[in-house]
Amino acid sequence: MSPIPDFIDNYHLPAGEHECTFDEIEQKFVNNSQRQKVWADFKRLYDRFSSLGLTPKSLIVDGSFVTRRELPGDVDFGALILPSVVKKALDDMNDSHDKAAIKMFSDPSCQNLIRDLFGAHMLVVPNEFGLRQISKLFRTGGDQFGKLRDRDPNRDPDWVTIPQEKGILRMNLY
Repeated sequence: MSPIPDFIDNYHLPAGEHECTFDEIEQKFVNNSQRQKVWADFKRLYDRFSSLGLTPKSLIVDGSFVTRRELPGDVDFGALILPSVVKKALDDMNDSHDKAAIKMFSDPSCQNLIRDLFGAHMLVVPNEFGLRQISKLFRTGGDQFGKLRDRDPNRDPDWVTIPQEKGILRMNLY
């Protein structure tokens, strides 16, 4: 595994997926109080679904958090959680509230609720194909949008240009 690369345009990571660890993300991207807050929100979410037995096989991290934006709003990420992991978590769980939480984290229609509760955008997929689709969406805007979002004039410096493809981070956890 190589270290997270430098920004190519002083703002975006080079195109592609860059494999890393939690510690490497913290070292490169958690450098002010806003970034500490959104990273803590993300870690709280990650710790909660891990405590329920929903440890993802892989995570893809994206959004303004993996740019040089000074004040990102949140962490966007995709999580590969295998159906067998969800089934085992449900089978092993006795507490009805925790079972409901497992179902919430596994349900794509609950993304807005999760965002409201934890301050992070989470997309959960059951297989590697789904994670590749999320990766493509994050890196290029995907087939649905065809391009990345335009520069945010309220939060990005005037000199920022949007590349055709940007870099994202990938953590393989097992």
